[in-house]
Amino acid sequence: MKYVIIGNSAAAVGCVEGIRSVDRTGTVTVISDEPYPVYSRPLISYLLCGKTDEEHMKYRPDDFYRKNGVKVLLGRKAVGVDPRRKTVSLETGEQVPFDRLLFATGSHPFVPPMEGLESVEKKFSFMKLDDAKALGAALSEKTRVLIVGAGLIGLKCAEGIRGRVQSIAVVDLADRILPSILDAEGSAIVRRHLEKQGIRFALGDSVARFTGRTALLKSGGKIPFDVLVVAVGVRPNTRLAA
Repeated sequence: MKYVIIGNSAAAVGCVEGIRSVDRTGTVTVISDEPYPVYSRPLISYLLCGKTDEEHMKYRPDDFYRKNGVKVLLGRKAVGVDPRRKTVSLETGEQVPFDRLLFATGSHPFVPPMEGLESVEKKFSFMKLDDAKALGAALSEKTRVLIVGAGLIGLKCAEGIRGRVQSIAVVDLADRILPSILDAEGSAIVRRHLEKQGIRFALGDSVARFTGRTALLKSGGKIPFDVLVVAVGVRPNTRLAA
């Protein structure tokens, strides 16, 4: 039996361990467009603030793949699936055959349409290790950061960078932070804690347009910035399964 898993995060690891609990002889191949062994994505904010490093972000030991007899194709992007021929096509032109296929492709950042966004030079998402590395390289103690999104991703980003930048402003259309996680009282407690750390909030508001390094808000307010992080939410990666 040939098992192929597209993706290399927690779901993929769980699948590998599940397969090996019942089948020790079938071949298992993991395909990932990231160049890293499986790591804990929630820790990328701690990487930015120096509370952890890449070694301690690993989700499983270095010998996980070898011990489980897994062929791992890192830095290889799956671009197509042929269900009749039972093959996965990679961007390199390689064809990977399978008998059983799991899509463990996770999600990608949702970027809403915002006028002038294309003119913003330094804009980032905050989901993967490479996102954190790219954002970190763009920061200095004089950097003014604007984060669009006051959910978990946006606030984890703010937590990770607050000690490395001049200022952080967070804009969200909702009237409170973490609205999908906390009630109004809990949200207010967390907001006060973050404001004491110098993080400013513009809630119940949104970006009308970007002009240069300034965000013009629908309320009429203006937020100058050097770096933009879009953390509005995510959408599932369904393209390969469509």
